[in-house]
Amino acid sequence: MTPSPEKAIHDLICRFMQSFDEKDWRLMRECLDEVIYLDYSSFRNEPPGEVTADSYVAKRKSALNHLKLQHNFTNLIITLDGNTATARCNYQILRFHPDFDKAPALFFHSVGHYQFKFLQRGTTWKINSIQQILLQNIGNPELHTGVRPAAP
Repeated sequence: MTPSPEKAIHDLICRFMQSFDEKDWRLMRECLDEVIYLDYSSFRNEPPGEVTADSYVAKRKSALNHLKLQHNFTNLIITLDGNTATARCNYQILRFHPDFDKAPALFFHSVGHYQFKFLQRGTTWKINSIQQILLQNIGNPELHTGVRPAAP
């Protein structure tokens, strides 16, 4: 039985978040369309724009592979429009340095919300746009190489 579009998109976001936590870069790539529009400008010093999915995955792998991660999302709202969809959800990203048990200050967490866009390719949904709207960072930003430097 084919899941409803809403269930398929919900599950896609779950797999996407899981791919970070398990460092399953192949799974992450499977969640993405060939080219995706990114806007992480509220989090990192990087202008919005299009990137290839392979470039996106490589950048996440480089920046996060050394950390213990947990990505959570709530309050998911999905809007369908034919073979496209949008979704908004709140997020909480927990990042811990591998030596966290020895030095509890070695963490860097973020909260905010995501705006996703999706495209249906055949029977499969793919993420083709990600906008991260940061509410607050907590902890040591030096643990994450992609974060926007603090203002002087």
